[in-house]
Amino acid sequence: MRFASTRQRRRLATGIAGVAIGALALTACSGGGGAAEGETPTEVTALITPEQDAGFEPYYAGFTEDTGFEFDPTTVEVNSLVEQLRIEINSGTASDIVRVSLGSLTVGVLPLAEEGALLDLSDEPWAADVPETFSGLLKTDDQTWAYPTSGQSILMFYNRAVFEEAGVEPPTTWSEFLDVCADLKDAGVTPVAQGLGTPAMVQFIPYMLAATLVSSENDDIDAQMQAGDTSFTDDEGWNEVFDKYTQLIDEEYITPDAIGATLDAAMQQTAAGDAAMIPLVSSNSPALFSYFEDGEDGVGAFALPATDDPEETFVPLSPELLAVSATAKNPEGAKAFLEYLSDPERAAEYADATKTLPILAGVEALPSTVGDALQPFLASQQFVPFVNHRWVNGDTQAALMQNGPLLATGGASIQDVLAAMDAAYALG
Repeated sequence: MRFASTRQRRRLATGIAGVAIGALALTACSGGGGAAEGETPTEVTALITPEQDAGFEPYYAGFTEDTGFEFDPTTVEVNSLVEQLRIEINSGTASDIVRVSLGSLTVGVLPLAEEGALLDLSDEPWAADVPETFSGLLKTDDQTWAYPTSGQSILMFYNRAVFEEAGVEPPTTWSEFLDVCADLKDAGVTPVAQGLGTPAMVQFIPYMLAATLVSSENDDIDAQMQAGDTSFTDDEGWNEVFDKYTQLIDEEYITPDAIGATLDAAMQQTAAGDAAMIPLVSSNSPALFSYFEDGEDGVGAFALPATDDPEETFVPLSPELLAVSATAKNPEGAKAFLEYLSDPERAAEYADATKTLPILAGVEALPSTVGDALQPFLASQQFVPFVNHRWVNGDTQAALMQNGPLLATGGASIQDVLAAMDAAYALG
């Protein structure tokens, strides 16, 4: 057996050619860690991202010591992992543990479960600690198909020095948020940095607002949309989401010419003090911290309120998932690794290391900029999945990213954006 401290970790090249070569390499080397036929392999293979590998690494040696199994990951950048996993599943060579996606992607956890590519994990001891709000993302009936390692949220991050100089505090209501923006604008600072030249950034504020105005208000909206009983255009919550977003544009509270700026430029603008706040996915926060002279200490974060009642605020939180493939050579070792990760101390440490949030009930976030902002919402279970993870296709998200930035230029109205999302959703 090779020990975890000395093993050579496999990393596949990105791109289509690299993915294809990687699949052949995995086929050639798959053999259950050298175990004889009928014996339990000594290795647990995995297909995960480099970020997950870095977070898991502190536990590899302990896992081997406790179980006798060695964790042997192949790491692939997330954009290429989708293609790589699809190749492995189609060829019957999937690793024991695989990172699966949310939603309707070809490697989404529920589509994979439906085609018989995953093992049912509902009897595992951690399964009872999966919050009910995520049941529609990783469960069908009484079957649990994936382990939620941790979750990403979206928060409003702010430059502490700019807030202090302007004499403002993190808001807890929408009206307070507008007041903070007005005070910052009067102080000569752009209130909210936006880099809409990176189209994905247009999602961040709407998704934060939708957590409160859409998802927490109507648990059945996804079923209603699929049945044709409502739509983005008709739904009151979605109209309010974009009314509030365009209010920030109309009041000139966002970066001027935001469509010509990138996400990276918006982070630098915030760190330089030219802007006060920036909406970000929590796992992007280390990049933001790196632009501050005092690193994370210079940054605060808060959940964006959408109403004037602080008790109504929900946060978007969506899990990263690991599943066990139906063709696993070492399913027992794979389940043992997931159980090892589910220890509350390890789950909290992993989330902290990856700037994500613990998902399992009873696990508290460690003190940090992200953890401090979100722990009250985790404790009260005031969180919902990112809205796009329940949409029927990826076309809807693409329509938002294509049309949403035009709100900042006057090239599209709210109804234009909502209609484009409806048209994409109708593709099924």
